[in-house]
Amino acid sequence: MKFYINKISFLLLFSVLLFNSCETEESLNIIEPEPAFVLNTPGISSVFLNFALPDNPAFTITWSDELYGGSYTVEMATDEAFTSPATLGTTDKNNFSMSVTEFNNAIVNTGVNSFKDIAIYMRVSAGSQTSNTILLLVTTYPVNPPVINNVNNGDSFVLSLDNNDMTAMNVAWDDPVLESSLGVTVDYILEAASAGTDFATIIEAGNVSNTNSLALTHAQLNAVAIQSGIPVDTAGNLDIRVKATITDSASGASIERISETKTISVTTYLTVLDLSTTWGIVGSAANNWGATPDLPFWSTDTPGILVAYVHLIDGEIKFRENNDWTNNYGDNGGDGTLEDGGANIAVTEGDYKITMNLNDLTYTIEAFSLGIVGGAYNDWGATPDFMLQYDQYSDVFRGIVTLMDGEMKFRMNNDWGTNWGDDGADGTLDAGGANIVVSAGIYIATVDMNDNTYTLEQIDYVWGLVGGAYNDWGATPDAQFTRDWSRPFDDIWILNDVTLIDGEFKFRANNDWAVNYGDNGGDGTLEAGGANIVTTAGTYSFVLDFSDPNNPTYTKN
Repeated sequence: MKFYINKISFLLLFSVLLFNSCETEESLNIIEPEPAFVLNTPGISSVFLNFALPDNPAFTITWSDELYGGSYTVEMATDEAFTSPATLGTTDKNNFSMSVTEFNNAIVNTGVNSFKDIAIYMRVSAGSQTSNTILLLVTTYPVNPPVINNVNNGDSFVLSLDNNDMTAMNVAWDDPVLESSLGVTVDYILEAASAGTDFATIIEAGNVSNTNSLALTHAQLNAVAIQSGIPVDTAGNLDIRVKATITDSASGASIERISETKTISVTTYLTVLDLSTTWGIVGSAANNWGATPDLPFWSTDTPGILVAYVHLIDGEIKFRENNDWTNNYGDNGGDGTLEDGGANIAVTEGDYKITMNLNDLTYTIEAFSLGIVGGAYNDWGATPDFMLQYDQYSDVFRGIVTLMDGEMKFRMNNDWGTNWGDDGADGTLDAGGANIVVSAGIYIATVDMNDNTYTLEQIDYVWGLVGGAYNDWGATPDAQFTRDWSRPFDDIWILNDVTLIDGEFKFRANNDWAVNYGDNGGDGTLEAGGANIVTTAGTYSFVLDFSDPNNPTYTKN
């Protein structure tokens, strides 16, 4: 009985539905089926990928699935239509995550060349079913290295002393990070090395920040090439590359990107002279008959004629070779003629130029000192002139002098008999010429007696050693460094044979604490205002290297 009742009810219901559908067709709502599964919208829509945390999760997405189970594929694309989808991975769970490094590399591999607010669309597929799409705005970090765009393998650079301060090579590179709004500082270092060594020994040729080029002068490129092992006045191959570094300010972590290597040819030139000889001056007036090395003779333009610029005390001298008595000369008759193993030569205290002619075995000794006099230095001779010293590396006379506002001249032997000024203010010395006007400051004074020219190069600092280990932190003047003239294009200072006691010391400029350096890590790198340097008693030599003002260093031997 129930069967028939249910059957009749079904027929009546069908008739009603058929009638209503015919009468109300225009108001029928067709409901589409729900997606097979739903990708949940994450709690954040912006993702910052921090290279300092490479293994941290970059994101985690989850989805709901009531109709399908099995393996899921996670895809991303840079457009909502998923024109070129990229597979991020697969999983059999209802969630998926990637590390910072993995997600950053996946985005880079799509060819995106911006770094901030990159639109990344994500979806999940399962079999024939596909979830809805979510959008993340991502900030990535650069991975691809800079690309050198104006120097090619095989390019040749012929360097010249005449063009010493002119640009020899300008290296430029492309780096999309500089054109982005990422807001980070990118430090670039131009590195060089001997060709084919895979940068086993790296030479830093220069550095810049947030710019895409770096220029090297003839002097700078020449110094790099010679340091790499290319001999003077020789063409050789040099490898160069650009290293880009971004540092995370919070953690100190950094990311480095290094360009491809370019191999160039560089022809070097001589920057310093080698005027050394095997001959020297020995004696009670010079070095207590060999207690210290003999005073050196230097070669001249004329073969066989040697010259020495020395300060002697009352006593006697002879000339000998190789700091040894096997080959030595004296003067038996006091007539300026040298004899093998001859008599000692008597001298009185003074500054001298001694010339020895090995071609005819003669010699001359003449008073010689070259100094600065004037209202700008010593009130025109009220005190001794400032003496310039012979620089055997350039065959000139040099000195670092502090001058006042005023005038000055150069003269010989603290006397007006021979003096020079500059009539045209053109850097040429004129005998008895006009006073040279100067402003107060520290200067490297250079006089070239070969062509009667001079220069006054103003510098900011003269360096000294101060401390409890030397002068009770300034109770007496600091131990003064001198410039290393053998490296004229580098800011290098030397201090030889200074005696210290147990204690501490620092380096400072101009006998003043306004600019001083210590060593915080005890690693040979100087820090402004850094920690005192501990020493034990002894005699030491120091080298200060300020060639790279951002990374000054020192050595102690």
